[in-house]
Amino acid sequence: MRKIYLFILILILIFCTGASDEQVIDASVSYQSKAQRLEAVFRASMPVKDGIIYTKVPRGLIVSINEKYFFNKGEARIKESSLCILDTIAELLHRLSNYCVIENHTEEFINDENNWELSLSRSSNIAEYMINSGKLPPAQLFTLGYGQYMPFKDNVSAKQSGFDSRVDFVILEYEVRR
Repeated sequence: MRKIYLFILILILIFCTGASDEQVIDASVSYQSKAQRLEAVFRASMPVKDGIIYTKVPRGLIVSINEKYFFNKGEARIKESSLCILDTIAELLHRLSNYCVIENHTEEFINDENNWELSLSRSSNIAEYMINSGKLPPAQLFTLGYGQYMPFKDNVSAKQSGFDSRVDFVILEYEVRR
């Protein structure tokens, strides 16, 4: 009789252990849905068209927009015609309260140092605009400038040309501490 109880106990332990594996699978499915929900929210306000690419990555959603919509060649001043795009993104971030990294990638080919400084200035100017007119808290935005050092075609897609000069809005899925 003890052998039967022992056998049943072992079976119960085996089945209970297997159930925890299913929970891990469910967690990864919910992870995917967060990025999909972010993408759905952004696509509703900013549909895909020439100059906008959505990419889901482990850290969240990247909204890549061709740099030509924001800046004239060699300038860090934001074009007035692009302010509606920035206002839309700021409004969405305000509603979502996700952290956002504004990454500028530019290929102006001035020289490596000036190109990098131009890239930093551009991402900082976008963040400053979004903070001042979008009423976003400064802690919600981070800025990075990569210059020409992270080309799109080599890292994301060889088929996409013209996106080496771009502004990436990386909408993070997780909380960030400074």
